[in-house]
Amino acid sequence: MPKEQPTVLLHLPHPAMLDATAARLGGLPGTGAGDPRRECAARPSREVLHLTRVFQERGWRCLWAPFSEVDPARLLHRGVYDVAAGTRRELTASGLNTEVDVIVARLLGSVESRITTVRAYFETLRERFTGTVVNDPASVLYGLRKDYLFEYLKRDFRTIPTEAFEPSVTFRELSRACGGRLDDHIVKPVTGELSNSFMAMSQVDDRVLRHKEPLVGGWLLQPFVPHVWDGEFQVFFVGDRIVHGMRKHYPGRDRSGVPTRAGRVVDPYTPTAVDTAFAREARALWTEDLAKPTDLCRVDFLKEPDGTPVLLEFEAVNPGFSFGRLDEPAGRRLAGFFEDHIRARMIHG
Repeated sequence: MPKEQPTVLLHLPHPAMLDATAARLGGLPGTGAGDPRRECAARPSREVLHLTRVFQERGWRCLWAPFSEVDPARLLHRGVYDVAAGTRRELTASGLNTEVDVIVARLLGSVESRITTVRAYFETLRERFTGTVVNDPASVLYGLRKDYLFEYLKRDFRTIPTEAFEPSVTFRELSRACGGRLDDHIVKPVTGELSNSFMAMSQVDDRVLRHKEPLVGGWLLQPFVPHVWDGEFQVFFVGDRIVHGMRKHYPGRDRSGVPTRAGRVVDPYTPTAVDTAFAREARALWTEDLAKPTDLCRVDFLKEPDGTPVLLEFEAVNPGFSFGRLDEPAGRRLAGFFEDHIRARMIHG
């Protein structure tokens, strides 16, 4: 059963964002690892603000920890900010197990650039932390490699045909695999956030591949699907509850080549009955067929011209919930869903 005042630890990517978020909440960090002068160097986290306000209202003690200051091997958290006290401190592995009931291990920064650290952190949490981790380490560790897509393909789930290659693959090998049709194929990293290195084959050469080689666990080659211009859709889950949807689209853009962030618009989206059923099917494959429990996840898909969804990604590592695109009531409601689910996890496991 939860304690009378349970403690939750929330991550932010780095101290600058922690400072900016603390300033927005109404207090500045003390004189520990952070410097209040950095508050203008980063935007505050709308997610952490909403979660903190709702959790505190519901009786929680909230700690914030910059992920860049974590030593995963020792499970040492430096620069931990106690929101109510306005103080900073270090938390050792022993201190975590004594004081912290739940770690919400999100907002870690770029997974692609620090995948070794992220993997080590979740492995150590699984082995040494006695409280609840959101997301479950088993799910995060499995989801770090995007070749889980082959498990969906193996089960005839609707997704894009995909080929996998080692990090050392050459441009000639990739070009041969796509029959020289460079404008008709895209290449993505196996590890990290796929969109960070989402490229048309016509934009790739050996220099790009060698630059990325130490950062990726391999490459995925896929045919380019033109109706991605009509929208990329996202359905967000907290537990088994669908909490909202988003749509990325490109109004007014010339529909030539592969979409980029330039001119992209992301809007709230209400999933259709077909979208909802598809997203639930994708989540069930992950949690039941693959036996990977997940607290927070996002199903990304596009739609064929007849409206049939096609899976792009199942994000269980660091799914952004787009708090910054929600109005105040919607953000608070979403934070409430987080707290409801986390409290239930503490009680029922």
